[in-house]
Amino acid sequence: MNFETEIFRVRELRETDANSLFNLYSGSSISARFISTAPHDSTKTTLSKIKQWRKFYIEIHPKVRVYGVAETQNDFVFGLVVFVFNEQHAEIHFGISDKFSNRGISTELCRNGLEYLRSLGINEVRTSPFIEHVASLRVLEKSGFTNHGTLKNHTRFPALGDGLFDCADMRITL
Repeated sequence: MNFETEIFRVRELRETDANSLFNLYSGSSISARFISTAPHDSTKTTLSKIKQWRKFYIEIHPKVRVYGVAETQNDFVFGLVVFVFNEQHAEIHFGISDKFSNRGISTELCRNGLEYLRSLGINEVRTSPFIEHVASLRVLEKSGFTNHGTLKNHTRFPALGDGLFDCADMRITL
C-alpha cells in the first residue's frame, strides 16, 4: 500500500525508520497504550520488528503486512497500519503517535486502508479495538464500520494492565 497526502504517506518500512518509529510511537507508553504488545524497550527492538515485518512485503499471499505512516515533508515514521489476511475476511489495525492525533489522519488512514483492501478483492474487514477507546471507535464508525457487539476478555493491552480486555467487534462489508 502506498498512499500520500499533504500531511502523511503510507509506505513500506525501512530499517532507517527505527529511530523515529520508536521515539514517536512504538516506544511511547502513551501512543502505544491501545496496542496488543508492550511498548518497545529500545530502538533495537523496533529495528528487529521492522526487519521481521519487511519479510512480508515479498510474499505473494502474506498473512500480515505492516506499513509505516510517515510525515510527508520529513518522512519520519510516526505510526503503523497493519493488515491481517484471514480466509474469510481481512483485519485492519492502525495507530499513530499522540503528537499527531486530532487531525483526521486516522480517519483518512482507515478509509484508504479499506480502499487498498477493496483493490485486493477483500469483501469483509474486521477490527477489534479496546471497548473504551472512544477515538478509535469514532474513526471506525466514520469509515463505515458497524459494531457487532462486545468481544469479552478478548485482547491483551499491556500498557493498560494485566489480563484480557473487552473489545468492540467492528465490521464492514466492502
